Amino acid sequence: MGFLCNYHSLEVTKIKQNIVADISNIAGYYSVFPPKIENIKIMYNTLKYEYWIIGIADWKLYNCIDYPESYKYYLGRGIITQAPPKIAADILMIMTAIKLDCLIVTNDNLREYEEIIPSEFWLKSHRIPFDIINREFRIYLPK
Repeated sequence: MGFLCNYHSLEVTKIKQNIVADISNIAGYYSVFPPKIENIKIMYNTLKYEYWIIGIADWKLYNCIDYPESYKYYLGRGIITQAPPKIAADILMIMTAIKLDCLIVTNDNLREYEEIIPSEFWLKSHRIPFDIINREFRIYLPK
C-alpha cells in the first residue's frame, strides 16, 4: 500500500540568507547613551523575514544597556551571542562572516582588523551600513 499526495503548493519557500548583526553598534546607534534595546528590537523586527540574523554583542553591553532584563531575554534565548571578556565582538563578527560567507550589518569601519579581513574588496562587499530613521531600520546593500 502506497501513500498518494495530491497537495501541491503554489508558494515557493525562500531559504533565508545568514547575516551578522553588530548588536552593540546597533544599540548605540548615533552614539546614544545608554544604548537602546529598542534599536535592537527594530532591527530584528525589520530583518527577521529576509535574513537568519546572527547577533553578536560586546561583553560590556549588558552593563550599560537601558533595559538589561529585556537584553537578558535575547541572550538567554540565544538570539544574541555575547563575546567573551577581552575579545572584541568585531573579531567574532568578521570570523563568522568569513566562515558563513555572509554580510555584516555595522556602521563600524572595521579597519583595525585588517589582519583577519581577507581583502579590502571583501570588506566593501560584505559590510552593510544602516540607519534608524523614525523607528525604521534601513540597510544599504553593497552594489
